[in-house]
Amino acid sequence: MARAADFDLAAALGSPSFTPGARDAPELTELVIAGDDPAAGRAAAALAGLGAVGRLAIEAALADPGGESAAAAPGGEVAAIAGGAGGQPERDAAGAAGRPPRAGRARGDAAVPGAAGGGAGRIASDHGARARLVAALGLLARAGDGEARAALIARSGDPAPRVRKAAAVALGKLGGDDARRAVIARWDAGDAAPDERRALAEALGKLGGGDALARLRALDPGGDAELARRRDRAVLMVERTAGRGVVSRIRDDVAPPAPVVVRLGCRPGLGALLVEELAALRVPARPVGDRGAELRLTGPLSALFGSRLWASLAVPVPLAAGDELAAAIAQTLTSPAVLGVLRAWTRGPIRWRLGFAEGHKRAVVWRVAQAVTAAVPDLVNDPTATTWDAVVDDAAWTLALVPRRLDDPRFAYRVAEVPAASHPSVAAALAWLGEARPGDRVWDPFCGSGLELIERARRGPLRSLAGSDLDPAALDAARANLDAAGATAALAAADARDHAPGPPGTIDLIITNPPLGSRVQLDAAALLTAALPNLARALAPRGRLVWITPAPRRTGPVAEQLGLVCSRRQPVDLGGVRGQLERWDRP
Repeated sequence: MARAADFDLAAALGSPSFTPGARDAPELTELVIAGDDPAAGRAAAALAGLGAVGRLAIEAALADPGGESAAAAPGGEVAAIAGGAGGQPERDAAGAAGRPPRAGRARGDAAVPGAAGGGAGRIASDHGARARLVAALGLLARAGDGEARAALIARSGDPAPRVRKAAAVALGKLGGDDARRAVIARWDAGDAAPDERRALAEALGKLGGGDALARLRALDPGGDAELARRRDRAVLMVERTAGRGVVSRIRDDVAPPAPVVVRLGCRPGLGALLVEELAALRVPARPVGDRGAELRLTGPLSALFGSRLWASLAVPVPLAAGDELAAAIAQTLTSPAVLGVLRAWTRGPIRWRLGFAEGHKRAVVWRVAQAVTAAVPDLVNDPTATTWDAVVDDAAWTLALVPRRLDDPRFAYRVAEVPAASHPSVAAALAWLGEARPGDRVWDPFCGSGLELIERARRGPLRSLAGSDLDPAALDAARANLDAAGATAALAAADARDHAPGPPGTIDLIITNPPLGSRVQLDAAALLTAALPNLARALAPRGRLVWITPAPRRTGPVAEQLGLVCSRRQPVDLGGVRGQLERWDRP
C-alpha cells in the first residue's frame, strides 16, 4: 500500500497500530543513527523485529569508509531481502516508498548522514551513532539472530572505546559462553577506558562464571568509586547465580530458637472467623483488623496447617532504630533474632529479596545487599530464586519476613481451576461458618471446581456430598479436585433454580460461593433471588445455607420471606469483588 507523501516514520513508530516493514529498514537505521529519543529506541526495537533485514541494514551502516565491511551487507542485499520479505521491488535501500534518503541531521558540530544509499561508511567517525547501532545489533542477537550475535562479539574489539562499551553492555544482556569469553578478552586487554571498564564489570556480573568472579575479586578500582560500586554489585550477582543449583526450601518441621510472632493474613472480612478457627485449635491469637491474626508461635510452622482460613504468612519485625533506612534494614536482617529464624527455618542456602510496601528504592536495595553480604556472607541476596521476601514498610518502620518456598499441604488437592472459582481459604471460611455435623447431607448448587465440597469434607464426618453446575468444564474440574482430595460427591449438570439432589427437606447444609465477578457475565443477584425458593425447599429442619451474596439487600428479604433466619453476616472482599458472607438457618 502506497503511503502519503508526508508520511513520517518516526511519528508512526509511536502508534501501537503501526508495524514497520522491510522497506522501512534504511530509514529505521537512520533514526537510530540520529539518536533522537524516543524515536531512536523505537527504531532499534523495530529493526530487531525485522530479523535479517534489520541486521543487514545495521551492518551496512557500520561498514568501514573503504567499503571492506560493506561487502558483507551492501545496500543492494538489503533491498533484495526487503523485496523478498514483503517490500515493493521498486523500493531499494536508499529510501522507503520511493523517497530519497533523508539528508544528514545536525548533531553537535557534525552531521549524521542517512544510513543507506552507500553513505553508511560516513558515520565511521561518529562513535555515538555507531554505539547506538551496536546496541540495536544486541537487540537482534537477543532475539535469536546468530549472525547478529557473531557481529556483536566482533564489535567488542572495535577501535572506538564508546562502541566497545556499547558492545559490552549488549553482551552482558546476551549471555552465553561466547559472550563471556569476549568480555573477558576485553577485560584482560588492560587498555579499557574508565567508562568501558565499568560496563565490562557490570557485564561480567551478569554473565557469571568462575573466571568472571576471579577477575572481579582481583580488581583494584583505585579511586573510581563508580567502578567499585559496579564491581561489588557484580560480585553479588555472580555469587548468587553460582549458588542457584543448590536447593533452598522453608523448613516447617522445626521450632524457632525462641517464640516468634507470626502474622496470618486472610481475605478482608474473614479476620474474625480466622481468630475463631485458631481458638478452636487452641491457638490464642489477636485480630489484625479484618484481614488477619497475630499469634506467638513456639512450635514448627507445620503447627499452623490445621488452620485453613489463612492465605499468607509473615514474621513481622520492628526495624532497628536510626534515621538511615538502608542501615536500619541491614541491621535488622543481621540481628540475632532474625538470623535465628532464617537459619532455623531454611533448608539449604538462605536466599532473600528486599521489597517495599511502597515503591522500589533500588539504591537502598543495593546498599542493603552489600551491607548484609559483608556482615553475614551466608545470607544470599537473590531476587530471582528467593526463599524469603523481606518486605519493608518504612512508614510504619517495620519489616516482614515472608516465606516464599513453603510447601503448604493444605490445598494441594487443587489441581484444576475455572474462572471466578473460590480461593481455597474462602471455601474453607464457608465450611467453617457452616459448621460440621456428622450426619450432614451437603449440597453445593453452584459447585464450580468443587472447593467448598472438599473443604466441608475436610472439616469432619458427613453423610453425603452433592454438587451441581451448568458448566461442563466446571464439573470436570470438580471431579479432578475431588479425586485429588480423596473425596466422593455426586455431581450433576443442573440448574440451581429447579434442581436438588434429593426430595424436599433432605439437605442439611447448602454451602456455595455463587458465580461472581467480571469474568462471569450474568446478574448474580437476580440468579440467587430466583434460586432461593428452591434452596429453601431443599433444606431440612435445622438446615443451614451458607453463601456469599453480592446484593444482600435484594437476597435478604427473599430469604426471610421463605422462613430462613440469618444468624451471621459480614462483608468480605474476594479480590476486588465485594460481597456478604451469610449463614441462614431453617428453624
